[in-house]
Amino acid sequence: MTLCYWLCYFNGVKRTESEGNHFASTKTAMKTQSQHTPTFSKVFDGRKRRVRGLWERNGAYYAQMAVADPDTGLPKVRRVRLETDGQPVRTVAEAVKAMARLKVKREAPDFRLDPKRTPNFEEFSTRYLVNVEHVKRPATIRRERGSIRIMNQHLGALRIRAITSGVVNDYMVARRKAGVSPRGVNIEIVVLRNVLRMAAAEGYISSVPTVARLKEDRPTRRMLTWPQIESVADAARAVSPITGQQVSDFVKLMALSGGRWSETLRLRWCDVDFSREQVLFGSDGLAKNGESRAVDFNPRLKAHLLDMASRKAPDSQFLFPSRRRGERDVATITFNKTLRDARMKAHVPDFTCHLCRHFFASMCLMSKVDIHTVASWLGHKDNGVLLAKTYSHLLSDHKHAQAQQVSFEPRVISREEVA
Repeated sequence: MTLCYWLCYFNGVKRTESEGNHFASTKTAMKTQSQHTPTFSKVFDGRKRRVRGLWERNGAYYAQMAVADPDTGLPKVRRVRLETDGQPVRTVAEAVKAMARLKVKREAPDFRLDPKRTPNFEEFSTRYLVNVEHVKRPATIRRERGSIRIMNQHLGALRIRAITSGVVNDYMVARRKAGVSPRGVNIEIVVLRNVLRMAAAEGYISSVPTVARLKEDRPTRRMLTWPQIESVADAARAVSPITGQQVSDFVKLMALSGGRWSETLRLRWCDVDFSREQVLFGSDGLAKNGESRAVDFNPRLKAHLLDMASRKAPDSQFLFPSRRRGERDVATITFNKTLRDARMKAHVPDFTCHLCRHFFASMCLMSKVDIHTVASWLGHKDNGVLLAKTYSHLLSDHKHAQAQQVSFEPRVISREEVA
């Protein structure tokens, strides 16, 4: 009997321990599961009273309210995360105030709630590119697509709502550590802001996070001389018998008109108005700011265009038609190879097409053309602010030269000079 008693006792203890362990493991699993899937809980004020319509989940507060469905017009109950300036509220008092503001807004006829599910950055940026594909220039789309591809490696899995100023600042620091220049980082942030603006317009976020631009160290561009420009133009004819003349005309035209390289290559003869003595850039709608601008002839520009007109291709409407156009009439895309060879032969290794644009602006300013006119010729929309900032060193040199003409000797001033 004693042996049977102890066998039954030990079997009972083991079974009890087994059941207890199973209960503990089940309780732990339920606790772990509840930690990973937080549920909404009621909110109480400082006096332990239930705050009606207010819920809390995972540290964020939500308002439960009925709003009209925009599609059906029927009332629909939603829980909306409460925010202040795009950031979730963190205290009960803030949540109560935010919920009150939301209820007031609900009465407005144009009120609508944020979409229930916020997409992540990769999903939304893909839709953004589709939306702007036919709105922005192809070059801009290529640049934005490349920037978004890089940002997806850092921000792709984040919800649009989770991209805060701190997240953006961390991204900028990471890109600088990767060796990206301040200007390169700033360009990427501009693209990011474009995506977030669209998200704000669609109601996914209430505002776009603000960040400070990185300071860019822009070296002062040196000024070309006309003999250097002519030497590059002559070298182009020497290094390339086929496209050399076109490259020579191209270089001089940019230097005499201030045109950007891409819009200069796309010029048509219908854009050159000899009667009004103007050349129209951007008439195809592909200019940098999407608007066309007219540059008035100066004596050298007029002479150069007349010389080009005497040699224009009879079967093309473009000033610089492609040599491989076949039956199609298309403009040349680039002269990069010939320009590289020409600048080395001319011993001007730092020559670039943009320096020709700077040459034009510099010559205009030092010829005492007013800054607003020069800005309009260049296509600047800031009424000369960027021009004055970029060429402040030139203006200082010019002012110094002008100062040498100041005389303190008395002289007679005619009425015409006073007028």
